[in-house]
Amino acid sequence: MRGAMKIGNRPKRFGGFARIGWPAVLSFIAGVVLIAVGLELFLKPNRLVAGGAQGISIMLSHVTEMQMGLFLFLINVPFLFLAQPGRGMRSAVIRTAALTVTSFVAVLLDPIPPLTEHSLAASLLGGLALGCGAGLILRIGGYTDGVNEAAYWVKSKVPLSIAELVMLVNLSILALAGLLFGWEQALYSVIAYYVAYQSLRYTMRGHHRYTLVRIQGGRLDAIRTDLQHRFGSDFSVFSPSSRSSEGFGDMTVIISREQEGTLRDVLRETDPSATVSMTPLASAKYDEYKYLQ
Repeated sequence: MRGAMKIGNRPKRFGGFARIGWPAVLSFIAGVVLIAVGLELFLKPNRLVAGGAQGISIMLSHVTEMQMGLFLFLINVPFLFLAQPGRGMRSAVIRTAALTVTSFVAVLLDPIPPLTEHSLAASLLGGLALGCGAGLILRIGGYTDGVNEAAYWVKSKVPLSIAELVMLVNLSILALAGLLFGWEQALYSVIAYYVAYQSLRYTMRGHHRYTLVRIQGGRLDAIRTDLQHRFGSDFSVFSPSSRSSEGFGDMTVIISREQEGTLRDVLRETDPSATVSMTPLASAKYDEYKYLQ
């Protein structure tokens, strides 16, 4: 539990960007450099892919002999407009910057020869750099591959979860890489994909994706209406609002980590006297947190 905090009427000189400190900047720089190095100096020269739009970019670069960084940018740009609702301007800026800078660094690294031409070493080191870099970017709210965004919008039309959709897309990309580069390289690509996935999970360890928020105040209906207006259906009411005889009450909702800043803005505008307490969650499933009521 992070404890309760009074919202109050704090000045918003820099808005949400004031929360971007040096740790986030260093994480951003390290993340984009690791991703670009993993792609340009390990995977692409050895005809290896690790799924996602990055894998498609490597294949298009091989076929057209154009720079991979260019395809990386062009393929991912449309996904910037498919961002999940309610993430706010800060997240949009970070996501756009992560994509743009990663593509630019990849273009700069294009003339440099590969660090190794051994397929197994390239798959291990490239996957490790790619996964760790992606994890560092995700921790600050950015992204460098649009497959997850596409899966978020497709999941309402098919009976599959986001994880299943992402897995299906990546397996299709790996199969296409096998047809293009040969099945031996495809096996090394599977190794790169697995190492990237595991290193991403390790980098994200201890980093929560969702937040359980308990709101205490006197204008709960107005707060709930404003949250629905900002987030749409992209937040869950964990427990309905309850009030005392004086009209003061509490309400508990589950939001994504990226929505915390927007929620604070809503509370400052709607009920500056409200008090909130936040608890990090790994999942947004209601049944997993009934014991907290």
